[in-house]
Amino acid sequence: MSINKTLKGRATTPAAGFTMIELLIIILIIGIFSAIVTPSWLMFINNQRLKASLDRAYWAMELAHSNAKRDKVSWQASFKPVGENVQIAVHPADISPAQVPVSQWKNLEPQIQIDTLINDKGGYETTLLPVNENNEQKENGTIRRVMFNHRGCPVSRSDHDCTLTSIRAKGTLTLYHPNLRNSQRCIIISTLLGHKRISQRQPKAQDKRYCY
Repeated sequence: MSINKTLKGRATTPAAGFTMIELLIIILIIGIFSAIVTPSWLMFINNQRLKASLDRAYWAMELAHSNAKRDKVSWQASFKPVGENVQIAVHPADISPAQVPVSQWKNLEPQIQIDTLINDKGGYETTLLPVNENNEQKENGTIRRVMFNHRGCPVSRSDHDCTLTSIRAKGTLTLYHPNLRNSQRCIIISTLLGHKRISQRQPKAQDKRYCY
């Protein structure tokens, strides 16, 4: 009697696990969910990378500014593209980028780039002076620099006084991520005393620039 009950119970117990159709439905749901969530997640990550890179570049300029006033000599922050990355270094202005040890160059976040292209208004979003590895001003220079003299004023040459500060010596550094459309962020050296502020791309251009 007990054996019959046991066999009957086993016969009526539903099979464990999922059927093939159920598994396919689950996989389809996961695929749809991933297709919806992944782009938003990547956008969030890339935005965070852009913000972190901008903060790092800002503090590099701050460090060069404070070191110049502390040491009473010109210091600079240099920014150079290396492959898909941008590296930054803070060093005395009498030391060229080529002389800066490799260990002192620090990477910004992956894929973050300097915006050096001409925009649709015929202007440049990045206006920091272009220089070569020897710190010589060159229009085709791949390195962008901001230099502060012994009083903390932005200058084009290390021997310039604050009275020789020009609009271009102040300049703007604009960063972007290639997978984020119209999301440029910039650091603007806004005064002759070297004060800086952070901004982002605006809907309308001003003075041929969107980041102001």
